[in-house]
Order: sequence, then C-alpha cells, then structure tokens
Amino acid sequence: MSTLFPVTHSILSAKALMMNVLSAYDTADFGACRLLSRGLNDTYEVTTSKGEQYVLRVYRTNWRSLDDIAFELDLLNHVSAKGVACSSPVPQRDGTFVQTVDAPEGKRHVVLFTYASGKEPSYEETLEAQALAYGKATAQFHNAAQDFRSPYSRPSLDSEYLIDAPMTTIGPLLQHRPEDWAYLQALVNKIRHRLSMLPPDELEMGVCHGDFHGGNAHISESGVVTFFDFDCCGLGWRAYDIAVFRWSARLRGKEKERWESFLQGYTEERHLADADLRAIPLFIGIRHIWLLGLHTGNGQDWGFGWMNDGYFSSQLKFLKEWEAEYCTD
Repeated sequence: MSTLFPVTHSILSAKALMMNVLSAYDTADFGACRLLSRGLNDTYEVTTSKGEQYVLRVYRTNWRSLDDIAFELDLLNHVSAKGVACSSPVPQRDGTFVQTVDAPEGKRHVVLFTYASGKEPSYEETLEAQALAYGKATAQFHNAAQDFRSPYSRPSLDSEYLIDAPMTTIGPLLQHRPEDWAYLQALVNKIRHRLSMLPPDELEMGVCHGDFHGGNAHISESGVVTFFDFDCCGLGWRAYDIAVFRWSARLRGKEKERWESFLQGYTEERHLADADLRAIPLFIGIRHIWLLGLHTGNGQDWGFGWMNDGYFSSQLKFLKEWEAEYCTD
C-alpha cells in the first residue's frame, strides 16, 4: 500500500522533465525548462543553448485521453501542412509525439510543441488591424480543416458539451442563491429552445479550435497570426467557433470595434452563410455558460474560493445584459 497522500494535481519538476522527457528528442540542445503557467494543463517554456524556444505541455490526469490528444495532433499536422501558422507537435527520436509519465495523481501525457513566434495581440494599440488579422487567420484555419479526417475520436462541441454538462457543475455552487439558479435554468431552457429552432441544414458543422477568444495566438511584426492551444478543439458549429471571439470582445467592452474588424477579415477569406451569422449572438451566451461550467468543474484543482458571490453576480450580470440585447422575444 502506498504511503503517499493522494493528490489531484501535482507540478512536475522542470529539471526532471529536462532529464527524463526532453532527452527523447533530437531536435536541439535544450538548455532550460521553466514552468510558464497552470491551467487546463501545465505549460513549460523550453529553450535551447542557441536561444530557440519550444513549449512543453503536460496534460492533466484524466483531462484528455490519448485518443483526444492524437486527434488534436493530427489536426495540427494537417492544417500546418496546408500553410496555417500554428504551434505544431515536435516528433521524438522514435517518430512518436506523446510521452506518458507517472505522477502522484496518475498518468500524465506530455507533448512538445513548436513556439508561436511573435507577441500576444494588443487590441488596445491596434484594435482594428489585429482583429482583422485574427479574423483572416480564423477563416484560413476553417478552410484548411474542411477536409480533415482522423481515425481518433474526440468529444463534439455540441449542446451536451456546451450547456448540459456545465449546468451539472454550476448548480451545486448556486444552491444558496435559489433565485439566481432558477433564473439560470430558465435562461438555459430558452437557449435550448432557440438552439432547436436554428436551421440544422444551414448551419455549418466542422472542426473548430474551440477557444478563438483573441488570445491563443501570437502576431509577428509582419502581421502573421500563429495559433496555439488547440486543447478545446473538436467537431462543432463553426458559428460557435467564431462567436468565441465576439464573446471575448464583449467581455472587454470592445464588442463593436473588435467584432466588425474580425468579421471583415473572416469574410474576406471565407464565405459566412446568413444562418451562421444570425446564430452567432446566441452562441455568445452559450459560450459564457460553458465558461462557468469550466470554472466550477475544475474547482478541485483551481480552488473554489474565488468563485464567490461576487464572481457569480458578475457572471450573471453579463448573461442578463446579453439576454436583454440578443435573447428577448
């Protein structure tokens, strides 16, 4: 019997990753490895003795299956081969992409990615130009992914994933606010009804990034947008994929400025059907409910303290304002 106390999320030693994981690559002489961030997964910055950069992702235990990861890596290799700038997986010496290590909480999968060159978009400085470039790059990704096929399966970005599953984790944290929980349930019923009224034959389905919120990309000085973090990818509504950007702009009070430029860039590269365009506002609210579920569903690793009354009041305020503008009869 193990004497180690159970944990839900450990931090792997950067030094041990250098010695035991990065040694499997012939890519370069790795000189340093440091933890960049904790989130859905843990991200490490890896640099070579020549200053070249890579990103090492350590997936959380039981977050993504090997099939999920294989689908993601197949997608990255597919769109990269078609000219989409993205952070792509780096093969190990034996040609494979995934290593698995035994952490205290269980098995964790590890993948090395190329670094996305450039800097994070700064919409406050060049609002229109960078949103325009992001829209163009999003359309180019959708074009490149149109014929993507993989032998591996991955959960679809459908109503169960975006609405039903999040509500199961939000509910327990709103039991002390029964009026708010009743409001959210009524809103979700309205959203489900609106979703069922969308013309299914007219809405485009396809592979989505799932998290095109305006970040998850670096922009070079020449304007090249390089995407990264495809951890939320899957088959879903393209209108949802596009709506994530508009949702993010609305969160920051820049919906009109960013959205118009993004939409111009997208439609310059790819046709957007009228049904998809009309569906986008509905997916703004759906995205926000998904985010609440993401937060509440990961409290065991991220903590529950910050999901307090102030947090829920601000999130419900966003939904009520969105409903008043986009989801009223």
